[in-house]
Amino acid sequence: MLKRIIKIGVISVALFISGTAIYALLRLPQIPDDLNKIALASPTKIYADDGQLIKTLADRQIVPIEQISSSLVNAVLVLEDEAFYSHHGISKRGLLRAFISNLRVGRVTQGGSTITQQLAKNLFFSFERSWMRKVQELFVTLQIEQQFSKDDILEAYLNQIDFGSGIYGIELAAQTYFSKHADELTTAEAAMLAGIPRWPARYNPYKYPDIAKERQLFVLKRMLDEQVITTDEYSNATVERLSYRRIYDLYGHAEYFIDAAVDQASEEFGRHAVMYGGLDIYTTLSSRYQLAASRAVKDGLTELDDLIGLEPYETSTWAERETYPQAALVAIDPKTGAVKALVGGRDYQRAPFNRALGENRAPGSAFKPITYLAALDKGLIDPSMVMVDEPTQFRIYNQVWEPRNFDRKYRGPLTLKMALAESRNVIAAKVIEKVTPQVVVDYARDLGIKGPLEPHLSLGLGAASVSPLEMAAAFATIVSQGFRREPYMIRKIFSTERNLFDHKLESQRVIDPQTCYVLIDMLTGVIEYGTATDVQRRGFFRPCAGKTGTTNDYRDAWFIGFTPDVVAAVWVGYDDNRPLRNKWGGGITGATGALPIWISFMKTVLKDTPYSEFPIPPGIEFLKVNPTTGEQVSAYEDGIRVAIRRGM
Repeated sequence: MLKRIIKIGVISVALFISGTAIYALLRLPQIPDDLNKIALASPTKIYADDGQLIKTLADRQIVPIEQISSSLVNAVLVLEDEAFYSHHGISKRGLLRAFISNLRVGRVTQGGSTITQQLAKNLFFSFERSWMRKVQELFVTLQIEQQFSKDDILEAYLNQIDFGSGIYGIELAAQTYFSKHADELTTAEAAMLAGIPRWPARYNPYKYPDIAKERQLFVLKRMLDEQVITTDEYSNATVERLSYRRIYDLYGHAEYFIDAAVDQASEEFGRHAVMYGGLDIYTTLSSRYQLAASRAVKDGLTELDDLIGLEPYETSTWAERETYPQAALVAIDPKTGAVKALVGGRDYQRAPFNRALGENRAPGSAFKPITYLAALDKGLIDPSMVMVDEPTQFRIYNQVWEPRNFDRKYRGPLTLKMALAESRNVIAAKVIEKVTPQVVVDYARDLGIKGPLEPHLSLGLGAASVSPLEMAAAFATIVSQGFRREPYMIRKIFSTERNLFDHKLESQRVIDPQTCYVLIDMLTGVIEYGTATDVQRRGFFRPCAGKTGTTNDYRDAWFIGFTPDVVAAVWVGYDDNRPLRNKWGGGITGATGALPIWISFMKTVLKDTPYSEFPIPPGIEFLKVNPTTGEQVSAYEDGIRVAIRRGM
């Protein structure tokens, strides 16, 4: 009886194994004639507004094995599968080790992982780990080994290795890290790249150069131990200084924008579909604007580093770079709300946090135009009105608040246009008291400010949390004569079958056009005789307007400026909120830290654009007034021009 039970059990197990094997065989994917056709994913492509390809997610470029550095081939073999040319696709020792490990935990957690097995995994379009899946992989591995030569298998593998950040294959990796082709890699470079795929996020030399260097030395030691390099080659490679540089001009200049666009698309379709769904995403990015923005930020921060007394950023260590000042720049087309350029920091690899979108910085005096806008629109002030810049106290419940001007001085009577141009804090506080803080909050919301806004008098001086994108969008509403258009980065999304998304331009009138123009005219005074006169001193003479901003203790420096064609917001500061101070201990203002970046950007992108004036809506008239008394003066007397509503 016992023998019969054992016999039945053995037969049952055999039938189960046979059935499983037959089931696995019937469900095997078809192996293509060319192993390089095994796709890890259908790559999603991202395009600029002119149709130029700016990024391919999950990208790879196929090269024959003859065009891959022998050093790279040897480095990969000693790391991943040193017996590759002697086994038949399966490592018996590795398979047994994985089998025992999986039995211990009661589920599939690892496999034997020869190069052929890793290649076989890519035929299965899921991340499922199961016994059935492992059986199928083994069958496919054996089939690949039978159908293709070892060189064919190795070539396909090298063209599909994951180097992280959407980079697949050795050719694209060589271009991304060393601005070279795969056959041009030195032994030192090959060892660095070969070490990345085991843990791409950890061994990325852009992000963690010290850790990546340790990994490279480990690879070189393995290559020496396996005698694929000589002692001299090992010694030379360990001391070779690696220079990281990308092969394409725009590559690396638009990463903050791309991240934001991918996040925006992922909200609609899910991140997996966006990253691996073979989509065509057409964005609002202007390649010309983006390059200009990236270079303006880099050059402006280099100038600022020198002013602060820092060593050149390029020669600093990875740890030191975290302590350097950061910047963000956003440029918007006010006619549509399209984001034309976006820079979220000085170094994406070192600090990928997108400061252009982070609603965590105080705008300082850059917020004052919103306060003035609310009071103008309510008819409570006009640019020729005079208020007195003097020591003033405001009683708030049981406390007294006494705002102080940035220069600790008081100018006495001033027209409001002159007060805004010179950024007088006391007068701004008087204006917000007149219109009330809650009304200013309401107008800020109408303009598109979404961050935390408390209805306090200090809001008029910029006590808020905003992002550069929000500030650019708010000013774009003013430039477009009161039409609010949500900033957007994606125009269209296509799949192979159909159009998935098409941005619809929607406008909402939130501010009277006369109010907007009066404020625009007031802000031209900031450029002509206020806190941003460096605009013309640095050679930018177009019709433009804007506002500087500097927060308490010089923690944030801003400039938001515009022409009729483009609005650009620039922020500069430290990530840890330290004060910005020069090498002599003096504070760095918006005019010193942010304005030079704005000027450089605008001069570049508008170089070949015809000059244009701000359109004047009906019902506006111009007066020439005394800047301190507000009284109208003749054309031959000193004064400033103000725009007012007719009949005021």
